[in-house]
Amino acid sequence: MTDRVDLLAHFPPGVAPRPQQARLLAALADAIAEALDDPAAPRVFFVEAPPGVGKSHVAMTLARWSGDAYLLTSQKLLQDQYEREFGDDLQLVKGRDNYVCERYGEVPVPTSRGMCRRPRGPQCQCPYARAKAAALAGPIFCTNTSYFATLRHWRAEQLRKRRLLIVDEAHNLESQLVSVFTAAFPLEQTRAWFGGPLPRLGDADEYRALMRDHLERLEGRLETLGRELEALRPTGAAAESFLSMPPSREEQALMAEHEILEAALARIRFFVDAEDREWIVRYPPDSGATLELVPLTVTSMARELLSESADLVVLSSAYLGHRSALAECFGLAEATVRSLTSDSPFALAQRRIDYRPVGRLSVTSLPRLEPALFDAVAAILAEHPREKGLIHAPSYAAGRRLVADLAGRGPAFSRRLIWVESAEAKTRSLDQHRAAAAPTVLVSPSLREGVDLPDDFLRFQVVTKMPYPDLGDPWTAARRSRDPRWYALETAKALVQAYGRSCRHADDHGITYVLDGQFERFLTHYRPLLPPWFLDAAHSALRARLPDASSEWC
Repeated sequence: MTDRVDLLAHFPPGVAPRPQQARLLAALADAIAEALDDPAAPRVFFVEAPPGVGKSHVAMTLARWSGDAYLLTSQKLLQDQYEREFGDDLQLVKGRDNYVCERYGEVPVPTSRGMCRRPRGPQCQCPYARAKAAALAGPIFCTNTSYFATLRHWRAEQLRKRRLLIVDEAHNLESQLVSVFTAAFPLEQTRAWFGGPLPRLGDADEYRALMRDHLERLEGRLETLGRELEALRPTGAAAESFLSMPPSREEQALMAEHEILEAALARIRFFVDAEDREWIVRYPPDSGATLELVPLTVTSMARELLSESADLVVLSSAYLGHRSALAECFGLAEATVRSLTSDSPFALAQRRIDYRPVGRLSVTSLPRLEPALFDAVAAILAEHPREKGLIHAPSYAAGRRLVADLAGRGPAFSRRLIWVESAEAKTRSLDQHRAAAAPTVLVSPSLREGVDLPDDFLRFQVVTKMPYPDLGDPWTAARRSRDPRWYALETAKALVQAYGRSCRHADDHGITYVLDGQFERFLTHYRPLLPPWFLDAAHSALRARLPDASSEWC
């Protein structure tokens, strides 16, 4: 019989466990003890805890208890958060481009183009190599899920099986694995590798035949790039000082192409060999579009990652969805998984939803309803003249139109707005928002998750449109066709994630405005998909808006 698993003894020092954390850890301790005693007991745990419970402290408690864990986050921003909060307790590693080579003084050369990556470069211990070695040797290997999945599939020998795997923000695991195994061909690369844009073919099988025909030539191109890099190295006395100088622009361009082609070839070979899997072609009609060959499902890849990385697995998020659907998506038998949930630590008054429908927004109705939508957003901004906020735009195109309309209403609006024009601009925009003395308001379609804006950094937010996945995307349409439950679950998860930005700790408060009339319909049809703590706020908002509504929402 296994000794009692005492997780609370491993809670990160400096703070006391909150009641929800203590209850969740007690349930996890029982589940782990059962798994250690009984080989047939569930060894994969789905942990759902709303924003404010402190899932990162729960994750670190588990990792510290195990003494031998992989801890994965969905974004590098969240890695940084773990590093800020837990410092030396974990060993963090990111991709090479996030580190600067130390061999060139003040010249900022990323380690992906550093001295050790150049032809006949030394086996140095650059910042990336040191971070990776420390993570591989340390008790808590912390990285982002995409990096880990890439390493796990193509360099599995580097990652030994550990005692525990924790996947934080695991509601993103499917989409991240899809991205890892997607073979992408931007126009710049197709010109270099194929002499121009790739043809538009009927289906993935036709592209498989095309790629099979090109594989040998692309492998030859990779060897040519290696020879071209070697040719840049001078002979004689000049060779001694060559590596001490930062790589030229030409050499960096060749190194970048070599790295991109090497990664692309790995994915092309995977695609060519995976004839037993269904693939989707994503190739937008506009000129200069990127061709992507995308696996429709990642069941076998997820099952391999979860079963071979560790003895015990914890998938954690604010909301993951139904256990049966999630187990099926990841290729797990439902009997092998266990779900553990927590309620919200916040009173309803701290996390209110205010429902102000301007109409049912969709791709077809949005142009007609946008004037009313923009008026509603302007009215909300006017109600919060001295508070910081966040507007969840329907898309980048719609967000740009919204910002232009609000800015045209006068400086009182234009001075407040921070438009986040891309996912890459997220960190810079968040820093600007936090540093501003003015009551700035972020506007973006990409800030529904992975963003911590407590207290006065966010007192109100606006969900302009229900976050249905884009059916104009061939992969999304095919995934929905394969499993209609998936589409509703993805919408529910995105809605819950957006709502979770508004209240971050026990003394915090914030209000969420919902402007899409489809909110009411979604609750009516898909209430079982949503967690109780979200439904409390949603039902309160509907009752306030529609006091004579039927009890079906209650």
